[in-house]
Amino acid sequence: MVRQLQFQYRRWIPALIVCLSVPAQASLDQAIQAYDQGKYFQAARYAFQAAEGSNAQKAKAYAWTSAGLMQAGLYQSALYFFIRTLEMNDLPAKRVVLKHSESLMLRVGSDVLRNPLIRYTSYNDYDPRNRSAFLYTRSRESLLKGNIKDAINEVNGMSVQSPLFPFGLMVRGTSFAIQGNQNAALSDYKKCVRIADQSLEGLDQRNEGEFVNEVYIKQAETQLDDLKARCQAGVGRVLYQFNQFEQAEIAYDRISKDTFVWTDILFEQAWNAFAKREYNRSLGKLVSYKSPALQFVFNSEVDVLRAQSYLALCLYSDANKVINQFNAKYGRIGIELNRFLNQNKKSVLVFYQKGKNALQGKLHTKNKMNKLLNRFVRSPYFQNLVQSENQVVREAAAMKRFDQFYAGKYANSKKGFVGFLNQVLKWRVRTIQRIGGTFVRNSLIDHHQILLSDFDKIAFIKLEMLQRAKDRLVYAKSESEMRTRGNIEPSRRDDQYRWGFNGEFWNDEIGDYVFGLESECGKKES
Repeated sequence: MVRQLQFQYRRWIPALIVCLSVPAQASLDQAIQAYDQGKYFQAARYAFQAAEGSNAQKAKAYAWTSAGLMQAGLYQSALYFFIRTLEMNDLPAKRVVLKHSESLMLRVGSDVLRNPLIRYTSYNDYDPRNRSAFLYTRSRESLLKGNIKDAINEVNGMSVQSPLFPFGLMVRGTSFAIQGNQNAALSDYKKCVRIADQSLEGLDQRNEGEFVNEVYIKQAETQLDDLKARCQAGVGRVLYQFNQFEQAEIAYDRISKDTFVWTDILFEQAWNAFAKREYNRSLGKLVSYKSPALQFVFNSEVDVLRAQSYLALCLYSDANKVINQFNAKYGRIGIELNRFLNQNKKSVLVFYQKGKNALQGKLHTKNKMNKLLNRFVRSPYFQNLVQSENQVVREAAAMKRFDQFYAGKYANSKKGFVGFLNQVLKWRVRTIQRIGGTFVRNSLIDHHQILLSDFDKIAFIKLEMLQRAKDRLVYAKSESEMRTRGNIEPSRRDDQYRWGFNGEFWNDEIGDYVFGLESECGKKES
């Protein structure tokens, strides 16, 4: 998409002829001088003028255009010139922009920068501080490709002072967990929690050059909150992976109920209880999803585990009821989801708009498709994409103010530097929509596969339930064999109490319920 814009710039040359009387090198010198004086937008204007005046100077001129715009807080606009500089493969020019790579990545995300950084830069192109942006990008790419050792080594090279380092710890912790290295995984996840928490405490609003970017501060807070919760979840998952169920439960309990991550963690806690054969506690975790506060949650696996828990207690009528409810609840949405995916295979824009509409709609909705979309469009990743799109509008207004300040009241936003920047911002919107649409489409495909898998699981549970009922009636299995399927009485920690349930859900109690059902396994038919 960058190359599509390269053809656009020729349209602006006639409007810039008046500027070409100034030699390109002189314009570039003026740009660097203005940059050193803190006049960043003016520096970008001079640098762009130099780029239009000389192909030989274009790489260096684009580099200073990008640097000036970033220092002015116009990161969405700077992105195009940043990528174009890397593509020109001029080492001195690349090093000008790579000094800002970490800052840019924190504001526009890593996905749009992944290919340019990996393809056009190398380790030695970076200064020590910004090298972490490159290594973090490489580590994510390695993990996605299954190159676990490379992912670990790349995070090893990151600076612990980098704001990207806690995100790198998440990658490395996951890599260690895949390797089966429990201690290293736990260490990284716990360190990630600690650093994310410290970063939240130290995060305050500040000026971003000439342009105060208040949105960035809020985005950073949201990302760090989410990262802290996900790393704490990582602790619980690793402990669960190694059958340390009591410690896993404590780790899960440390995740705040205020985080969006917790709505999935509640389900993982139910699995943790199921693994301990504490089926009443598993059912108690799952019943929390019936609370009005959690009615927005869409997770078909919750109902699968509920049916499994009743089956484990040999409560066949209850299991059958859940199975019937599952088929009625998810059958129609499965058909709707499949139709939507098939009808829009070639249009990522449709998926982006669908996700954006769900994000901007009500959290508590009766629309099942929006409920499903809420599982991932309310993540910081997608929210930041939408915020970046909104930031484009803010940058367009800021550019107009800057240009009027430097060029006077007769500045024309349809011509010259600002005119070209408006085309850049249109390109930026398209990249956001493409990345966001791809994310929504792939997420829907994944959840459609999960839904199909859950239908298979439900069908298997139905068959297993019928087989057990048949065994119980026809073959009269021994009482001792049947009792091995029974429930283990859930243990209580010192900070847990036993209360009766009066039919009302209270927010501070959600996730803490335990059923009191007696297992029917091993009981003789009367």
